[in-house]
Amino acid sequence: MIPESTGPVRVLYDDDDIIVIDKPPGMLTHTNSFERSSPTVITVLGSRFRQSIMNVHRLDRMTTGAMVLARNRSAAAELSRQFREREVAKSYLAIVRGHIDESGVIDTPIPNPVHGEQMHARTDYRRLASGVVDEPIGRYGEGWFSLVALSLHTGRIHQARRHLHRISHPVIGDNRHGDKEWNRWAAARTGERHLYLRACELSFDHPAHETRVSVRLGLPELWIGFMARIGIQVPPELVRESAVCQHGRR
Repeated sequence: MIPESTGPVRVLYDDDDIIVIDKPPGMLTHTNSFERSSPTVITVLGSRFRQSIMNVHRLDRMTTGAMVLARNRSAAAELSRQFREREVAKSYLAIVRGHIDESGVIDTPIPNPVHGEQMHARTDYRRLASGVVDEPIGRYGEGWFSLVALSLHTGRIHQARRHLHRISHPVIGDNRHGDKEWNRWAAARTGERHLYLRACELSFDHPAHETRVSVRLGLPELWIGFMARIGIQVPPELVRESAVCQHGRR
């Protein structure tokens, strides 16, 4: 059985009010009713900082990347407000099946998981690179892939994954909304089951300072190796170290 990749929670920045991390794959943001004993971002950081940590947003279990957490109730309330009022900028990277259009907007409504009513959702995408593998995958004679930058204007559950599936370009490694044949092919070549969806940029107002916090993450080695395997060269703008910076608000 190919293992799911897991790893420690990497803290990129912390102060008296916030913690910024690079979330590893395979870890829940917080405990749910089905897995009460599994390590979560909240429990791991709570143990490390020896205090209660509060989440103000979440990433899916297998999604990696930038997250901000609060160290006190005041910070949690302010950050939650910013997410609720869409003042936080979020950008993702995804590796998807097929050669996607150069750019586009996906605005298919997404049902509320509790009540079922359709909710507005919008995802903008831009193709950064594409690649071809000269071997059959599933029913296709060769494998076509794209590296895509995503900007989420809303924060619905599984939004990026659902929207990309909707336009027939599912995320590689997505076991719920993806292509099983392509997922198996990718896992066999890397030795890991991995969801190629990463929160690469996050920007928000610091809840206690007059600054804007900008988070920009680099690419994990697993991504770089897989991209080389599928003929995608890392774009120059993604050749960078992970960084957190603060600057004056506009």
